[in-house]
Amino acid sequence: EVGDVESAMWNVSAYLCSSIVAGKALKPLAVDCMTYIEQMRMLKQDHILHQSLPFAQGVLNLLGDAEDPLILFGSAMIEEDYLAMIESSDARVMSFLHLQIFKNIMCNFFGDYEQGAKLALERRDEYEKKNGSPLAMLDNLHQGISLYAMARRTKEMRYIKAAKKVRKLVAMWLKKGNVNVAHYMPFLEAEEAALEGNSDEATRLYPRAIALASSSGFLHNAALASERFAEYLLHDLNDSDRAGQYFQDSIKHYTDWGSDYKADLLKQNYSHLFGEKIPKGISVDPDFAVGSSSNGDVQGNVNASSHVVESSTGRDSIKIVAEDDNCYGDEAKATAQSLAATSKKPVFNTLGFEGDDEPGRGGVNEDSASLDISSITNPYPKPRARSLPGLGRAAAAAANYHGDKIEEEEEEGDEMDCGPKEVEVADDKTDEVTFSSDGRSSEIVSRDILLEEYRRELDNGDVESVVFQISLRCYQSWPFYQHLVDRQVELESSIGALVHLKQRSPEICLQAYLLVVRRLRNLSSKDETNRAFEELLKTIEPTSNALHTIKMMQLELFVLFQDWDGALRCLTKGPKKRTRFVGMNASVRGMFFEALVYLKTSGNAASWLARRKGKRKAIKTLQKLHRLVEQGNDDVRQYMHILLAECYVLEGSARAAENNFKAAISIAELVGFLHDKALAHELASKWYKDQGKEYWTNFHFECSQRLYMEWGATSKVETQQIFYN
Repeated sequence: EVGDVESAMWNVSAYLCSSIVAGKALKPLAVDCMTYIEQMRMLKQDHILHQSLPFAQGVLNLLGDAEDPLILFGSAMIEEDYLAMIESSDARVMSFLHLQIFKNIMCNFFGDYEQGAKLALERRDEYEKKNGSPLAMLDNLHQGISLYAMARRTKEMRYIKAAKKVRKLVAMWLKKGNVNVAHYMPFLEAEEAALEGNSDEATRLYPRAIALASSSGFLHNAALASERFAEYLLHDLNDSDRAGQYFQDSIKHYTDWGSDYKADLLKQNYSHLFGEKIPKGISVDPDFAVGSSSNGDVQGNVNASSHVVESSTGRDSIKIVAEDDNCYGDEAKATAQSLAATSKKPVFNTLGFEGDDEPGRGGVNEDSASLDISSITNPYPKPRARSLPGLGRAAAAAANYHGDKIEEEEEEGDEMDCGPKEVEVADDKTDEVTFSSDGRSSEIVSRDILLEEYRRELDNGDVESVVFQISLRCYQSWPFYQHLVDRQVELESSIGALVHLKQRSPEICLQAYLLVVRRLRNLSSKDETNRAFEELLKTIEPTSNALHTIKMMQLELFVLFQDWDGALRCLTKGPKKRTRFVGMNASVRGMFFEALVYLKTSGNAASWLARRKGKRKAIKTLQKLHRLVEQGNDDVRQYMHILLAECYVLEGSARAAENNFKAAISIAELVGFLHDKALAHELASKWYKDQGKEYWTNFHFECSQRLYMEWGATSKVETQQIFYN
């Protein structure tokens, strides 16, 4: 705008560089690269253009633009011509370093570690000394990866010394407070442990690096760390089962980043290691746009070769794939055809209370055919970002939140409207928040606006609104996936604000949430946590809203640590009427836990009458959850499938239980609820163990362990390991 073209182009060059380091989604970044490269050419900013061309072609290589991904030859530049072009350029040194850096990065992503290590030894720390660019961080990481890979392969001291020097430099950055390299350190330490033959340390550090990278948004580094760990498991430890799992994780990270080209290469090379697809027999395709009509409806058709059935039911469209005739046969075909022909059936009839001499006893006489789940197996058009509540009165208004309370008799089954009143993040990359009150986007605002609303009300002295916003954020965000370290930091900050504002009741509620986080992270023992809950209960009135929050958090811990008897006592020991706030996501999660506890404890009940009573209570909650799904709340689908699986476990319907466990795992993965996915894996592992199926027991156990570790629930991992052994 002021005519300073050179400064403008330097800014966009720095933007492209920083975006690559931060792991911005590749496809929109490629568009930006080509747009700004063309502008540099038009404005004759050759000095900046020469330094920026490797950025653009590196991104394009990861998208499959080059015939040989190791050579920067494609739509943005031709490597040989580029070398001749920069020979007489004032920016020759920096341009050549950028070329070397991105060739090194390509070598790591596409497996030529020898060439990558050669490039690393040529430039060493030259780029860091000449430039304060954030690219120096990524350069050192990729130097370290190439050098450690060759050190493990050859045991040559030149590689070992150079690799250790890189690791020492990264450690110094971290010590000085550079949080952007927090996941570099365990990554390089894992490579060091693998070099030294310390498999225990390597298998501990690689998952830590992956978890830190993915939780921080560095998907490209999480993908590469997963790939390196999978290669280590496969080639050094001969553990093909776990290697397959981490190759799948790597594929997912590459795909989420936007590098479908790299993901496809991994699938081609390692697909023989992958376990059984989830769900088995009937799979939900998240990208079912093929065959769509102009108005978005999927056209009904049957593909006889693959048994693909697509129904034309508007937003409730289903795509079911029976993948193997020999495995699924006519049953899968019939199921798929019946689901395709069904536009919208009620999910529940009676589930074991019609045509049954002794309802609730389970076994072959239970009426499992009365359960139709067709209308809750709708796929998402694409994996969604996890939900996150906003702050301020604007958020509450958009979410149709009401401060009114309703009271519900436990045995009367009154309807409760807990519809989809959450605030959803539309795009983590653009940092936009989508408010949704009916399952459809109604308003998109920037999260910064919500924070500004919060600060303005605090400046105006509106303490009530500030407290409301702090509490609402916690209650609404609790069911959604967030790393426990981040959750603890946020809770402690919120509690500090409430203490400062002398808001004792909301503070107690958030203290209860913090106790759960600290217990899961193994920062407090079981006894310490129980005493802390007792102290909180002593400080509140029996009719206080905080009582429900404390009980709900106690219930969460009982369920996560599989103490079903303690969970049942927690439910039955509380007041007869429980107060809930309309639209609170945390209360919906509490409903799920209630139903799960009743199902797990009814299976061990002494009499069929007790089993029936527990099962009926669970089904009433299932019906409420289904109403939420019908109203457009897609965040409870994994809850539905977990509960349906446990219902079928009680009935003795093994195939139905298995399919619902797998559907719960698949849906939780799609929507990003990794803690719920971990729980589904754990429950499936316990069921397979009771069935005597050792392979699937171990498979689901290891999956749950890995996911709990990624979540940060170290205490849960340790407890689960003790129970498993």
